[in-house]
Amino acid sequence: MDSFHREGDEPVNVFEVDEMYLFKHYFDGEDVFDRLKSYYNNQQYRFEVPRNDFGTVRSFLSNYGYGLTVVDATEEFAVVVKKYTSHPENIFKESVIRRNVNGYNCFLMKDQDAVEQAVSEGAIPLTKTKFENPF
Repeated sequence: MDSFHREGDEPVNVFEVDEMYLFKHYFDGEDVFDRLKSYYNNQQYRFEVPRNDFGTVRSFLSNYGYGLTVVDATEEFAVVVKKYTSHPENIFKESVIRRNVNGYNCFLMKDQDAVEQAVSEGAIPLTKTKFENPF
């Protein structure tokens, strides 16, 4: 993981997918969201930051006490659920992106707590399947 934050910063996991940096987080204060709203995807409820802008966004958030950590091992944050079956309650709210693979939905979860909750409700960790990492 590529970590860039000071002691005491609130950690935020960031995932590089399709040449964009994706993350979900609720930021306290209108100043922070106002500065980032051009990167916010309202349909997906996530921030999407192009590579060229990531350093500036990371520095800005660091000044407000948020430490962005780029996650290299995305497979450790991914879970799988068979399509057209019941899904864990948190999976859509806590996932950053979803991809379809061979009749399954693969979800990239925003943090390990979200992974653990999804698994406890029936999702399968991607690492325990034979699927390649779709992220």
